[in-house]
Amino acid sequence: MTDPAPIVLKFGGAALSDPARVVRWIRLRGGPGNPLLVVVSAREGVTDRLLQSARPPVRSTRIPRLLDELRRRHPVPAPGIDPILQTVDATLRGIVASRSREPSELDRLAAQGERLAAVWLAHEMNLRGLAATSLDADRLGLRTDRNFGAARIRLEASRATVRRRIDRVWAADRIPVVTGFFGQGPGRTITTLGRGGSDYSATALGAMLGARRVELLKQRVSIRSADPRWVPRSRPLGYLSYEEAEELAQFGARVLHAWAIEPARQARIPILVRSLADPRQTTTVGPAIDHGTPRALTVLPSLRLLGLRVPGGREQPGIMAEVTRCLAAAQVNVIQLYTSATMLCAIVESREAGTARRALARLVQHREMTVEPPQEVEMVIAIGERILEDLYRLPRSILRTTLGVAATPRALSLAVRTADLGPTLRALHRALVEIPPRP
Repeated sequence: MTDPAPIVLKFGGAALSDPARVVRWIRLRGGPGNPLLVVVSAREGVTDRLLQSARPPVRSTRIPRLLDELRRRHPVPAPGIDPILQTVDATLRGIVASRSREPSELDRLAAQGERLAAVWLAHEMNLRGLAATSLDADRLGLRTDRNFGAARIRLEASRATVRRRIDRVWAADRIPVVTGFFGQGPGRTITTLGRGGSDYSATALGAMLGARRVELLKQRVSIRSADPRWVPRSRPLGYLSYEEAEELAQFGARVLHAWAIEPARQARIPILVRSLADPRQTTTVGPAIDHGTPRALTVLPSLRLLGLRVPGGREQPGIMAEVTRCLAAAQVNVIQLYTSATMLCAIVESREAGTARRALARLVQHREMTVEPPQEVEMVIAIGERILEDLYRLPRSILRTTLGVAATPRALSLAVRTADLGPTLRALHRALVEIPPRP
C-alpha cells in the first residue's frame, strides 16, 4: 500500500496575522491519511523592514531597536529565535563595516523574515496541540542557482534530499513548517526567489513530494477577470489553465509568482489560490479544459513606447535583430515589439527609456533612422485559451486608439495611451469577458 500524497499549504505574510485561524485551517486539512507540509512567507512588512534597515546610511545604533521589534512580532522562546536575530545583527554590522551592500548580504538578510515566521508558526501550532517542526529551506536541501534576488530552484538536484528529510519529520508524526522565498545556492550561499517567491517554494516542494494539491492561502486576495478599481463589473475566476495562469503571472498579475506555475504543470498538480478572509473566493489552476471563456485582463503600467521610423522598412535585412541586440547589450528589457512596413516600435520600462534611446543613437545614425519622441503607454493584456477565435469581438473604438497589437494563441496585448486605459479595459471586458460561453 502506497503512502497517501501530501497536501502543501502555503500561507502568505498577511494571512499569518491571525495565528489561531491559521492553525484551525491546518487542523481541518490534516488528520489520518492527510500528511501536510506547511510553507510560510515572512510576516507582513517584515521583509521590507529588514531591507530598509540595510539602506544607507546604515547605523549600528539602530540595530538593537530592529531586533527588539522582530522579537515582539515573533514571541518565541529564546533558543528558537536568538540564532536568527544574531544572524540579522551580524549581517547588518557587516554591512556597516564594509560600507557596501552586496547582493549576497541582502539575500541573507531578507531570508531571516521567513526563518522567523517558520519558528514562530511552529511554536504557535505546538501551543495549540499540533505537533510541528520548523525547517529552513537551505538546510532542507532546496538547491537554487546563483542568481541573487531572483534565483531558480533546481528541482532534480533538490528532490532526493528534500524527500528524505521531510519523510523523517512525517515519520515522527509532526508537521513540517518550511521557510519559503529562499534556498541554498552554490557555495552554501542564501539566494532569494524574488517577491512572492514563497508561492514558487510551495509548488516546487509539491512537485518534489508528489503532492495531491498545493493551496496558496492569502489574506484578502482573489483572481478576478480584471482589476475592480478599473472594471467594477469584473468577476472572480474559478478556474485557469496552467498556461493561462502563467501568462497572467508573467504579465504582472501579482497574485502569483511568475515561476510558481511550471513545477505544478510538470507534475500535473492542481494549485488552489484561496482567500482566508472568504474561502469561497478560490481559483483552481490545472490542465486546460473546455470551461467556457474565463478571460482575464491585466495591465503592465507606466511604460514608454519608442517609435523608430526605418527608411526602406522590411527591405533592410536584419534590422529587427540589430535593434534587439543593441537594446540587449545596454541591459534594456524589451517588453514588446510592434512592426509595420516602415515603423518599429519598442515598449520598454519607463526607467529604461533614456538608456534605450542612447543605446539606439549610433544605430539610428548608421541606418538613417529617426526616433520619434517616447510616448507614455500602458500595456493591456487579455488572456484566455483560444482567445484568437474572439478577435472579431473587438470594438472599432479600441482599434482606433490602440498604438500596437500583438497576439499569441492565449494572449492579446494592446499598447494604449495612459488616458485611454480605463475605457479600453472596460470595452475589452464587455467584449471578451461579459459574453456567453462558447457552445
